[in-house]
Amino acid sequence: MLVGGGFLVGFGTRYAGGCTSGHSIMGLSNLQWPSLVATIMFMAGGFIMANLILPFILQL
Repeated sequence: MLVGGGFLVGFGTRYAGGCTSGHSIMGLSNLQWPSLVATIMFMAGGFIMANLILPFILQL
């Protein structure tokens, strides 16, 4: 599961054009619209995973 998660993080970083820190810190400070959208999607994805999907995985 950890290796699969690592591949997904790498794919997401490449697809989004940067890591979460780069978009959140540098992109937002430069008022870049794509960085705002990416940061909102990162936060929404993390919330969904932590609160909706992960509890079902841990029950297995």
